[in-house]
Amino acid sequence: MKRKLLFAGISVALAAATILAACGGGSSGSSMGTSASTMNGASGTITGFGSVFVNGTEFATGMHTQVLDGDNDDAASSTANLQVGMTVDVDAAGGSASMLRFTSAVRGEVDAVDTTMSTLTVLGQTVKITSGSSFAGNVSNGAAAASVAQLSDIHVGDYVVAFGYVECTGSSCSSGATDIVATLVNEPASVGKYRVQGYVSNYSSSGNSFTINGLTVDIATMGASPTACNTMNCTFANGDFVSVRSTAAPTGTYSATGSTLTLTASDIKLRPVAPTFAAGSTVTIEGPVTQLSGTSFVVRGIMVDASGVASSMMGLANNQIVEVTGTVSASGTLMATSIEVERHATFTLMGSLDSVSAGGLSVLGQSFTVASNARFVDWAHDVRPFNATNFATVLMQGDQLIVSGYPSGSGNVATRVERIPTPSSAAAAVEGIVTSDSASADTMTVAGITVTLNSSTRLFYLGAGAAPTLTGFFGAITPNTSVAAAFGTPGSMAGTITAADAAVLRPNAHWED
Repeated sequence: MKRKLLFAGISVALAAATILAACGGGSSGSSMGTSASTMNGASGTITGFGSVFVNGTEFATGMHTQVLDGDNDDAASSTANLQVGMTVDVDAAGGSASMLRFTSAVRGEVDAVDTTMSTLTVLGQTVKITSGSSFAGNVSNGAAAASVAQLSDIHVGDYVVAFGYVECTGSSCSSGATDIVATLVNEPASVGKYRVQGYVSNYSSSGNSFTINGLTVDIATMGASPTACNTMNCTFANGDFVSVRSTAAPTGTYSATGSTLTLTASDIKLRPVAPTFAAGSTVTIEGPVTQLSGTSFVVRGIMVDASGVASSMMGLANNQIVEVTGTVSASGTLMATSIEVERHATFTLMGSLDSVSAGGLSVLGQSFTVASNARFVDWAHDVRPFNATNFATVLMQGDQLIVSGYPSGSGNVATRVERIPTPSSAAAAVEGIVTSDSASADTMTVAGITVTLNSSTRLFYLGAGAAPTLTGFFGAITPNTSVAAAFGTPGSMAGTITAADAAVLRPNAHWED
């Protein structure tokens, strides 16, 4: 599948005020990678291939690796069906994966899309798009249709499969109110199966129903196809974590208030939030922090004891995405030896590759080191393996790249590297927070790139109307607050762009840190 050039036709995207934070900027921790040879398992996000990288750790795969489809009763699958951004569970030994299971958070038709808040709603579940979200598939599921590259490519009624983590919006997860932080949103070629997972609320034994956020789940007890459950008499309780599947589309309509969306379940399973690892196992698990108290917290249902790495707890907060490595105790607690807080991209560049080495790469004069768990995708040639250990041998000077990252004390860190088809003429783009601007020189600086505008630049900003002006454009900028994007050609000097299109994005546009 070839990815469409994200910045091509950018005027449409800019007019819609769609930010690349919703296009899949990637995320990373500060780790240099954990040796897979010491790991017995992992649960997290696929970040690359060759064999398979999960949470930045490479696990070798081969003929003895079982790949299981967790959405389909662990039916046999293959590594060819794995995608960057999928959430997976791994059993491993000696650096090799014996089992890989992928499981989605929700699959079904889109109920609503909110580009302002960077969310979509599927089966009544709010799916949050961040700069760590990846996209795949084809618009409207047609194989010949344009590829899905960003939130604005997704429309109400589209069938999607979203992978990600359940984030608790209330005081506790069992209260029922949750969001899904998306790691991958895919519009697959095959549609028609429905799945959702979450915490039971409003359970009624007499009504044979319960809700998961904005979805009512009906338990069929009569007829030719009663609901199959793994509990006695299909009995559940508020706070249970369950997965629900159906072969039939939901009825009713979704509304943020007073939703009547109802799914009649084919089967319901009471299940753990995260995989169960054997005592003594050394594992890494990724997910949102909940129930933070002192030096302990919970990640996807697993209690974490961080007393041995208390210094890593500074600044930690509920709902931050973390990667925790440690050993499982006899009681099932994960005794942490490492905690890494995920960092999402704060800017994105597109341009020709200046140079590449094992230590990093340079685009538009901006140098990057590459995080061990950075995501790698090759839309131009579909090369595998393509990952944090071999990118220097895959990429060549002149390749057209989209690189997302964040600044650190020691320079830029790339969280996502995508090779895209080389355009027929040189093209460059940038998006991020404006650090400085000059109305007199018609320039702004974004992510270290000096963008020059002129009378031919097509301008987009709030209140521009039918006749935008350079004065109005720069008047809409608040340095170190406003997010802006520009598309054009590389300037005569490194680190510069001459803008054909430029936009100051909506006031509430923000980047996930």
